[in-house]
Amino acid sequence: MAIERTAHPYIVRDSAIYGGEPIIEGTRTGVRHIILLFQSGQDPEEIANSQQITLAQVYDAISYFYDNEAEITHYISNESWGAS
Repeated sequence: MAIERTAHPYIVRDSAIYGGEPIIEGTRTGVRHIILLFQSGQDPEEIANSQQITLAQVYDAISYFYDNEAEITHYISNESWGAS
């Protein structure tokens, strides 16, 4: 299991989880999932509570998305949730 750090403090890639898509470190919560919730109208506090992660982790996922929008949009478009 290879964990790769990113420039974002709470975001990592784990080749064993979702094929290496960016996730919140220590969880199986993908950045893609956070963004889908955010884009559906949930506010960051709701997302943090429903996903049992910190508000800082939610904001870091949102920041990662804005720094890597094409990548996350690609994952959302391909809907490859089953890859792990």
